[in-house]
Amino acid sequence: MSAWSRSLAWAAVVALALASLAWPPPRASAPAPLLLLGPFAELCAEVQWLRFQAAQRRGEEARALELAESALALDPRASEGWQALAAHLVFDLASREREPDLARRRAAFQAGLAVLARGAERSARPQELELFRGLVLVAKAQHDPELDPRGAPALLRAAAEAFERAAELGDERAAELAAQVRAEAARDE
Repeated sequence: MSAWSRSLAWAAVVALALASLAWPPPRASAPAPLLLLGPFAELCAEVQWLRFQAAQRRGEEARALELAESALALDPRASEGWQALAAHLVFDLASREREPDLARRRAAFQAGLAVLARGAERSARPQELELFRGLVLVAKAQHDPELDPRGAPALLRAAAEAFERAAELGDERAAELAAQVRAEAARDE
C-alpha cells in the first residue's frame, strides 16, 4: 500500500469519526429493558400479565399491580396491557360492590384514568386507549356518577373529549361517539 493510499484511508477514517460526532445516530426509542431483552421482551411481558392475573385471582392486589407495572415496562407499546391495568383499576377496584368507600373508589378510578393517560403517551396505538377511556367514562357516568363530584354530565363531557382525541388520532368510530355523548351530556345538565 502506497503512502498516498494510506493517507487517503486515514483521511476517510477521520472524516467518518468527525461525521459521527457532528451527526450522532438517533437514540433508541425503546426503554432499556426492551432493548436488553430484544425480541423476548414481549414474551416476558406476556408472562408478567399471566402472573398479574394469577395474583389478582388470589386477591394479592399489591403484587398484581407490581406485576402489571413490570409488564408495562417490558412492553410499553402494547395498548392491551394499558387497557388491562386500567380496567382492573376502574372496574374492579373502583366498583361499588367491591369498595363501598367513595373516596377509595375515586382514588382507584383516577389511578385507572392516569394509567390510560400514560399509555396514550407510550403505546403504539394511543387512539385505542383514548377510545377505551371514553367508554370507561360513559360506563361510569351511567352506573357510578358520584365518582366525579360534578356528576354524570362531567363524566360525559370528559368522555366526549376522549372520543375527540381518539378521532384526531385516527379512530373512525370516535367522532360519532363524541357527538352522541356531547348531546347526552347536554340533556343531563
